[in-house]
Amino acid sequence: MILESSILEKVFLQSRIPQMIFQQDFINNIANNAFFQFIGYTEEEWRKISVQEISHPEDYELDLQLFRDMLTGLRDSYQLEKRYFHKNGEIIWGSLNVTLIEDSYSEKKYFLAQVLDITEEKNLEQVLTKNEQKYRLLAENSSDIINLHLKDGQFIYNSPSIKQILGYEAAELLGDKPSDYIHPDDLSLIKEKHTYLINHQGPLLISYRARNKNGTYIPLESSVKSVFDEKTGLVTGFISITRDIRSRVEQDILLRKSEKLAVVGQLAAAVAHEIRNPLTSIKGFMQLFYSTKECNEELINVAFSEINRVEEIISEFLTLARPHQEKKEPIKVHDLMKQVVQLLQAQAILINKEIKCKIEEDIPVMYGDPNALKQVFFNIIQNGLDAIDERGFVIIKITSSDQSIRIDFIDNGRGIPKERLQRIAEPFYSTTEKGTGFGLLTSYKTVENHNGKLEIDSTVGIGTTVTIFLPNASN
Repeated sequence: MILESSILEKVFLQSRIPQMIFQQDFINNIANNAFFQFIGYTEEEWRKISVQEISHPEDYELDLQLFRDMLTGLRDSYQLEKRYFHKNGEIIWGSLNVTLIEDSYSEKKYFLAQVLDITEEKNLEQVLTKNEQKYRLLAENSSDIINLHLKDGQFIYNSPSIKQILGYEAAELLGDKPSDYIHPDDLSLIKEKHTYLINHQGPLLISYRARNKNGTYIPLESSVKSVFDEKTGLVTGFISITRDIRSRVEQDILLRKSEKLAVVGQLAAAVAHEIRNPLTSIKGFMQLFYSTKECNEELINVAFSEINRVEEIISEFLTLARPHQEKKEPIKVHDLMKQVVQLLQAQAILINKEIKCKIEEDIPVMYGDPNALKQVFFNIIQNGLDAIDERGFVIIKITSSDQSIRIDFIDNGRGIPKERLQRIAEPFYSTTEKGTGFGLLTSYKTVENHNGKLEIDSTVGIGTTVTIFLPNASN
């Protein structure tokens, strides 16, 4: 027998790999413990059954044919993935490797069969195949566009719905990059988001315009997520889900138009009301002068005051209604803020109030109209000073993140009730007797024109915080 050496026999029997040595007749065979554990039978039980009984019939015929090829000298080994029946009835998978071993002394032929248990891998493979089929079915029938990209953005899969939205066949874009189809004005945004996703997982929501096959540009919204290599942790590609947002954009435009019409009507009524009052007073004084033929200096001063009031209302109304023509340039917000604070600091000291600044270091540059932003800062700080009592304070904090610059104006004044806070940005609605309500409305408009956001939070008896978010130059 080939295992006459005790060392070889020990190595064979104690191997963790299921192994069996047999001759052509399969009668004289020897198997190790790992093999019996693999099939679930004891050595005694194994003697009473055959290889065919534990082999899946669909795999046994191929196994037998390959073995016959070895007997006829067509091959000296073969490898096969096949299914076995475990003693408990379950189907198990093994990677079978059969090698011919010739005994030079007896000239007998032996065969070494080694079986690696690949049941877990095969089960996982089946699960992955089912999942792939399921997800592919979802992708093929989704109304949204589903894309897979390489790290550089190249399309490696496009769902069929791309034809309905952009007019291209799914295979037509393979190998191309999204940048080949993005509107020129949106390219910088896409490149920035691509750089971000290489270092972050996402998902990231991006709105942009892409070129249809007919040459027109369509507004789209994509949710993009990075795909990482499990071993290295590096980004290998991206998956994106994109939808057509034309109807939403059209609805937004209609909504803005209707809002503008509503505001125009509201402004017209408010302007008429606000101007009628001082004009009524002036008319009364003129009638009085006419009837008495006397010139009363005190009444003339009141009339002038009313005229000034009308001029102020008209001036602020024109400021609000004037077309937006801001010239944007690189600016440092903290420098602008220091200039505004310098203007108001003396006034604050005179009325025994304080302006404090807390500015973070390395605030990034932003693009904007310095004069328009200075006016916003001036209005908000002035409102804060008007709201606080003596020895009160207005704190200005400037911080930044990757995307934006944040400015907080915090005062410890009387605060604004909720019902009044809801109307705070309405024209002619003011929290002070002398205010026209246009200052804050203009501030809202200016911040919006800078692609920013203005928020107000107030608690009665504690104070008010006005927060402005402005995009930095990189965004």
